[in-house]
Amino acid sequence: MPALRRSLGALVSLITLIAVVVTGLLILRRTDERPSTYDAYIQAYIVNMAPEVSGRIVELNVRDNQPVKQGEVLFQIDPRPYQLRVDQARAAVQALEAQLAVSTSEVASQTSGAEAAASGIGAAEAQLALATSTLNRLQPLLGRGFVSAEQVDEARAAKETARIGLERARQTAAQARQAITSTKPIEAQLDGARATLALAERDLNKTAARSPSNGRITALQVATGEFANAGHPLFTIIDTEHWYAIGNFRESDLVGIKPGQRATVFVMAQPDLPLRGTVDSLGWGVTSGVSATFGGLPHVERTLNWVRIAARFPVRVLLDKPPDDLMRLGASAVIAIEK
Repeated sequence: MPALRRSLGALVSLITLIAVVVTGLLILRRTDERPSTYDAYIQAYIVNMAPEVSGRIVELNVRDNQPVKQGEVLFQIDPRPYQLRVDQARAAVQALEAQLAVSTSEVASQTSGAEAAASGIGAAEAQLALATSTLNRLQPLLGRGFVSAEQVDEARAAKETARIGLERARQTAAQARQAITSTKPIEAQLDGARATLALAERDLNKTAARSPSNGRITALQVATGEFANAGHPLFTIIDTEHWYAIGNFRESDLVGIKPGQRATVFVMAQPDLPLRGTVDSLGWGVTSGVSATFGGLPHVERTLNWVRIAARFPVRVLLDKPPDDLMRLGASAVIAIEK
């Protein structure tokens, strides 16, 4: 009997050992075929809502944890100072436009005068040519007695008069051309004034802060009457259009994970409800925590750790329309990757 008992005990021990080994092998096989991690959490994109212009908040249309729609006005900065800037910039534009119109009219008048002066040169040149031709025709006739010296002197005086008239016409035309003013300086000022007006109108439009996406308000700690500074966040919007599960997988599991693979996600708040998703991307870098450089040389520890712990890299899983009431940023989750 004792021998039989010992044989039975050894058999039970052997069967137990075999069962443990088989269970371990099955677990390893399942882990290799279906990588999973309990180190996961729910994630979504966030927008830190900051005003683009400074001013006092005159309207606050949201409350903490409230859902909002894209384009919805969240808060209103006092628009009156910005409206005055728009009015001032618009008045400057109108003044320069009127000045440009007057200057354009003056330039047109000056151009007409220059053209008239230029046409006077032609008449003076024709007069000088005629006087020169008359003098040249009379001078040979003086020696023959066909014309008197007085007639030749008159022709010579007429030619000189015509020459002087031509010089005056040319001077008048040159002065008329130089007197033509340019509208380019006013046009440049007008371009600058229009740009200033556009910026003022843009700032006025930005006094009404609108939601960039569908989401939910969080971390709201301001009230109506608060002075808001441009670029300083007032609260945060969680983008509820796209929810992700981020899981930190061992580096040895990454070989079996590819973008596009299907995955099952369980949220701790309701662990019996499986959520479906698709692997969106794999992390490509994490800090080692041991590498360092001192004085331009790498620092290497003199001690050696015999137990090497596998590094973990984040894997992003895009969820397929998860329940709104179950999604909370940072909630704990479990991810199982499917083959």
